[in-house]
Amino acid sequence: MDLKEAFKTAILGEIEGRELYRVAAEKTADEKARRVFTNLADEEDSHFKTLQAMAESYFKGEKITAPELPRLESFEDAESPIFSQNFKDFIKDKHLEVSTLAIGMKLELESKLFYSEMAKEADDEELKKFFTELSDWEKGHYEALRKQIGYIESYYTTTNSLFRF
Repeated sequence: MDLKEAFKTAILGEIEGRELYRVAAEKTADEKARRVFTNLADEEDSHFKTLQAMAESYFKGEKITAPELPRLESFEDAESPIFSQNFKDFIKDKHLEVSTLAIGMKLELESKLFYSEMAKEADDEELKKFFTELSDWEKGHYEALRKQIGYIESYYTTTNSLFRF
């Protein structure tokens, strides 16, 4: 894949993630979940803007400079970094939040794999480092979301009688 297509794919992926998390933040009634989904949306937006600026430089024929990414937001503040205990008590009707986690995990994993591949293909060491950092960043998001699914999965499937299937 050439760098032009790589930027296009990466930018679209960041937009998808940003919009998913924005909608979830707007729709959830859980305050803690709202904050975390908002942070995830902001991080995806930061990636989008960074990639967009880099792509513009590339298309102008300028040397691409990969900026330093801010430190990954940590969600490790409780047993459930995203949801409050009250959320668990009312999980039966939390389809949006659970679906957001599941879809978010898929998007984050796809992004992690994509950026990892771009790092392998990059000739420029600075780009290689940048794509590796993005891959690690997306892996961190994936792991945080996977942890949440584990935290609430048994409650969600039991409450919604999904165990029968």
